[in-house]
Amino acid sequence: MHKLKQKATFETTFGLYVVDELIGEGGAGRVYCGESPDHTKFALKVLADDRASTDKRRRFKNEIAFLSRNTHANIVVVLDHRVSRGQEINGSFYVMRRYDENLRDVIRVSLSPEQVLPLFSQILDGIEAGTPVRGSSPRPQA
Repeated sequence: MHKLKQKATFETTFGLYVVDELIGEGGAGRVYCGESPDHTKFALKVLADDRASTDKRRRFKNEIAFLSRNTHANIVVVLDHRVSRGQEINGSFYVMRRYDENLRDVIRVSLSPEQVLPLFSQILDGIEAGTPVRGSSPRPQA
């Protein structure tokens, strides 16, 4: 994690999101964080234009669709999304709630077996909620 030299602004129909810190980076994008005027912490995931192949754009679109239609407590919820153009950071993005820690942080701590089982159960609940029921066909994504 590191603070940005300059804050970046992302605007949507429903809100204005200002980020000031990079908290994660992967093969196709980055995750930033910020705090709204009402002191709500949020994370913002951006599919960077310079790293976005057709396949990565399709996967990002499917990710937003999946997260938007699932409301399970153990699945991230998309609060807002849009495409940023002509700004400090350009690309498709979505906004989600920011959590104080992630699974990687939890794994770094030495956990007892009594602590691991409830976490594992929560992970499985989230996976099950996002998995289509056998025999039903998932909705196709363009």
